Amino acid sequence: MGLSRSSIGTLYHQVFAALREQIESGDLRVGDRLPSEADLVEDYGVSRTTARRALDELRRQGLVRREPGRGTFLSSPRLRTNLACLRSFTEEIESRGYEPGARLVARVASRAGKEIAAKLEVRVGEEVLCVRRLRLADGRPIFVCDSYLPSGRFPELKEADYSVVSLSRLFEETIGRKVDRAYQWIGAAAATADVAALLEMYQDAPVLKVERVTFVSGDLPIESVTAFFHPARYQHYNELSLSPGEAG
Repeated sequence: MGLSRSSIGTLYHQVFAALREQIESGDLRVGDRLPSEADLVEDYGVSRTTARRALDELRRQGLVRREPGRGTFLSSPRLRTNLACLRSFTEEIESRGYEPGARLVARVASRAGKEIAAKLEVRVGEEVLCVRRLRLADGRPIFVCDSYLPSGRFPELKEADYSVVSLSRLFEETIGRKVDRAYQWIGAAAATADVAALLEMYQDAPVLKVERVTFVSGDLPIESVTAFFHPARYQHYNELSLSPGEAG
């Protein structure tokens, strides 16, 4: 299948477009192995560098995953959440037809340092509970979250079952208050050894870092959480528009 040197777009982009068409048409399905670089060189008459760039672009867009020694495989679609909506992870993945899951990794009673105390609006040194959980979608690790909870303010949290899927539901059932607002920060980070192991990644691989403070009714902070997302399996998005004063 030769490519046109006179066509619009570089050769690697033409190979990329041809492979993406196979994905979108259903010719390639989740878990299928894609042609190797050597296969693409033979099929399309391009250089190995061109073939590698086409596969790298598919991987950059989260469409495929590369397994050393095995090849390149079509990935499951990435889960994504709308930044404009306050919805739990459980609600997000249930709405997309996936099965949510959670695994309790650790729970430790601690004392609030300066930063956590400020976020939870408690005194420095006040009792808090640190809970680490691994969140799953259809059994696949999606993110690791470290939650600090004001167990001094809400003693009921000390004995709660954190192996349950939804913390929002847990809060409502345990202390009788609903989550009603949150604020968060989003940035990049490198996966530490423990986070990488849980997310099935290499150490120091890039991850999406989200920090959030969640409030329940009564405008009380209930959780300060730092989460590390697998970038090939999850993404955040937002829809933007001009403010009323800028329209027109």
